[in-house]
Amino acid sequence: MIQLKGFSIISKSDIGLIRQGNEDNFYVPTGNFPLDERGVLVGVADGMGGHNAGEVASQVAVETLGSYYHVDVDGQSLEDHLVQVIKKANDRIMYMSAASLDMQGLGTTLTALAAFEDEVVIGHVGDCRIYRVRNGELKQLTLDHSLVAEAVREGILTPEQARVHPQRNIITRALGTRDELDVDSMTLKVEAGDMFLLSSDGLHGLLEDFELEEIIRANQADLDQMADSLIHGALEQGGSDNITVVLIRYPLATEAGGSSAPSGEGTSLDPVPAGEGEGTSLDPVPAGEGDTAASES
Repeated sequence: MIQLKGFSIISKSDIGLIRQGNEDNFYVPTGNFPLDERGVLVGVADGMGGHNAGEVASQVAVETLGSYYHVDVDGQSLEDHLVQVIKKANDRIMYMSAASLDMQGLGTTLTALAAFEDEVVIGHVGDCRIYRVRNGELKQLTLDHSLVAEAVREGILTPEQARVHPQRNIITRALGTRDELDVDSMTLKVEAGDMFLLSSDGLHGLLEDFELEEIIRANQADLDQMADSLIHGALEQGGSDNITVVLIRYPLATEAGGSSAPSGEGTSLDPVPAGEGEGTSLDPVPAGEGDTAASES
């Protein structure tokens, strides 16, 4: 577990019981650079199954997230800056896919959260999720960009039908599928003790929200045990996909000297890949051509 300026951060990934490789990757602090005004960044990416080298796509996504997030914002708001960084990751993946036959069809989801003194900034594409846990209650903050999730929002399917639908793994928005990427973003105020859970669909695709909440409440005193228990819960339900969990918790007011704000200098973030893909260069590259249909993750 990482302790960084009052934040507690834990990240874990499991290949699951069915898959032959781990196409998930995550980004968490490692402490190699000075912390700047852009806060503490974490992220989760899930390479799209059924495509070539999904683990490479997810690794490129988290590496690009870390490399470009901490460059100058050029007058942009922090929310707009995070969106542009996610679009930069899309450009890189599109370029790689167009440049090599072996890399055609690269794709990944990417969901990122930057934590600040009194707010969080979120950028999101795909079906990984961010939940907020406040006073033991779980709330999903992101919308799944998937065929069945959109059908639920339109009233075509019930949530119960969506969970067992044969097309539940088809996503409708991902990095690497088209040049012009639509990124969901938001900025939210936080309270002392708030915790945020970032997960790939290998977790929330097998455990319902009330089950996640029960596990979280039972392990509030130990984030490491909480992450292990969440992954174990998904494995007990069949472990049919890679499972990735990132938890970041704000300090309680008493822990932060009467304030929930982490302050002063600290450390910044390098990508920590969870999957098995090879590393890639981080030089800027032009976007490739392409516009593909919905993809499976």
